[in-house]
Amino acid sequence: MKDTRHFKSAEFICPDCKSESMSQDFIADLEQARRIANVPFKITSGYRCQAYQDDLKRRGYQTAKSGTSPHLLGVAADISTIGDDKRHSIIKSLLTIFNRIGIGSNFVHVDAADRYVAAEFMRNSNRIWHYRR
Repeated sequence: MKDTRHFKSAEFICPDCKSESMSQDFIADLEQARRIANVPFKITSGYRCQAYQDDLKRRGYQTAKSGTSPHLLGVAADISTIGDDKRHSIIKSLLTIFNRIGIGSNFVHVDAADRYVAAEFMRNSNRIWHYRR
């Protein structure tokens, strides 16, 4: 990925394999949402290899079933959120561009699996969900 005004490729690197395979189209959309929100987006997870995805599952995190996470294709990101006002600004801006949002206690997940991926990874559009952990 090319660095943008608000994001550096290093923010999206997989902690396990050290790869960064983000979709440039996804990053451009995320950049647009960041400009709309006018608050920083701290990325806590971007690209994930299958080994890291499996490790998260083993540790009890709520993740997509094996082989189907949009993180594997570089079309998903988790954004740290501290405080209801910042969370509101982030979610509101994401919803102007994206249709798939997951809300955790201290992060917001966004993905574009409904737009940028092959049929076997397709997800339903217009989804907002919450994470139990």
